Amino acid sequence: MASLFPDEILENILCRLPVKSLLRLRCVSKSWLSLISSPRFVKLHLNRSVQTKSNLSLYITDARVLSRWNLYSLDHDHDHVRRPTEIVKHPLRCRKHIIQNWGSCNGLICLSNFDNTVCLWNPSTKKSIKLPYSSSKRYSSSNRYVVDRSYGFCYDITNDDYRVVRISLFVGEIIDYEIKIYSLRSNSWHMSEKFHHFPNLYKEKAIACGALHWTSGAEKEECWIVAFDLVTEKYRVISQPEYSGPPCHISLYNFEGCLSLSCYCYSNVVDVWLLNEYGEKNEYWSKLISLSPTELWDHPCFSVKPVAYSKSGKKVLLKIDCSKLVWYNLEHESVEDIMLQDLKPYSQIYSYSESLVSVS
Repeated sequence: MASLFPDEILENILCRLPVKSLLRLRCVSKSWLSLISSPRFVKLHLNRSVQTKSNLSLYITDARVLSRWNLYSLDHDHDHVRRPTEIVKHPLRCRKHIIQNWGSCNGLICLSNFDNTVCLWNPSTKKSIKLPYSSSKRYSSSNRYVVDRSYGFCYDITNDDYRVVRISLFVGEIIDYEIKIYSLRSNSWHMSEKFHHFPNLYKEKAIACGALHWTSGAEKEECWIVAFDLVTEKYRVISQPEYSGPPCHISLYNFEGCLSLSCYCYSNVVDVWLLNEYGEKNEYWSKLISLSPTELWDHPCFSVKPVAYSKSGKKVLLKIDCSKLVWYNLEHESVEDIMLQDLKPYSQIYSYSESLVSVS
């Protein structure tokens, strides 16, 4: 069937549609199938979704049942969060295993389960790929050792590749760690060099700007923020912001592609910072939000995770500890609670943008 419009106009029309509609429209003709499946169109649709904040949702895990997931649509025009049907089908669904979500990137989500099976999954297209198994280094020791693993996931724009990084932590007679990186393009893992600042076992690690970030040391003494570039595989220590007081609890997050830092100070104030001009000579921290307990409730909060801006950019969606979700008005410095039925406390929350990105 001949197209009534030039390809450029047709692309401009189709890229505004949600993924569900585009998947159906592939059946219209061979030319439409070719157009919608092309790498050019996939990137065009993704870029428009990101720029306009359309097709944006929230993935939330229930802390009481870690294998229970809910997907909430995020209405940026009216700052509402609407409840959909619970997600029950995903590639690692199994009653015997707890499923962990390690974040999303360009519509793909990285999942793992208790036996360290890892997969990349596009919920919109329902396509997934299980990563090849990769063993961890073992130490000969008479004592039992504990192996704790965490993952990060990002897009390598330089090589048009998706990368998964795995940190394995070993505790026993020898305390050590190893880092392995997976490339979707080569479908393989390789070992990377370690850094002398050991990752903190009990803190979240953040992927932002193509690098994995972790804290090392204790906030009460000397603390470092380490960045590990997943393309060059080089390390650096990032300078810290000027806190409101002595830091007690530091958390790192990815906030819409930017490295974010949440700091709970001994003064009971929580500051949220963003790292601007990342990697440049003039790299600097700017304070996004400063919260005191009275603005939230009558006791301190230890972690404030910025999740997403509203469409106007005047509000920020915040996750407070593991039990509260609020909109914070940047102009009025006020808080608006969001009530999500039957889903407290929250364990994990990630913003997610629908896409046609393939895992093959």
